[in-house]
Amino acid sequence: MLRLVESAERIAGGPTAHLLATRAKALSVLGRHDEARDTVTALVALAAGGVECDTFGFWEPDQIHFAQSWVFAGAGDEAAADRAREQVLATTRDYQYDANVRLHEALCTVSKGGVDTGMRQAATVITTLPAAYRSHHIVQTGHLVLRAIPVDQRGRRTVGEFRELLGVGAGVVTA
Repeated sequence: MLRLVESAERIAGGPTAHLLATRAKALSVLGRHDEARDTVTALVALAAGGVECDTFGFWEPDQIHFAQSWVFAGAGDEAAADRAREQVLATTRDYQYDANVRLHEALCTVSKGGVDTGMRQAATVITTLPAAYRSHHIVQTGHLVLRAIPVDQRGRRTVGEFRELLGVGAGVVTA
């Protein structure tokens, strides 16, 4: 993903808000949390200069807070993740954003060592959504939460229950 972002930046003539948000999330998934935070800082700085929606409507300003929520949750920075999540929830009523930032909350809990609590939080987010609303994006964020679980904790009952809820086999690592 990072190579694709770099290629897209070369084509675009430099970083764009959308590409910085994508880079930050990819770095977070890779566990490169300091770089992810630095990229979010660059995103905020770029956006402060004014970012307009692209021609196709793919960029919306709430994506800044969404990227912050993801990055800070992955790093276990609860206070910053909470602030970003609240910003997302205040600016959108989209069920996908709502579910995903609440899954980010579970990710943060897991990142801070609260595996059982994080699994229960994530399961609650998924089970409260009607099956038709469990989009690929939401399920993939659930997989992101699973990937954050330390290897030695993946045998826990709550992890198995959440894997089952997502339809993931017990021996499968969702990379």
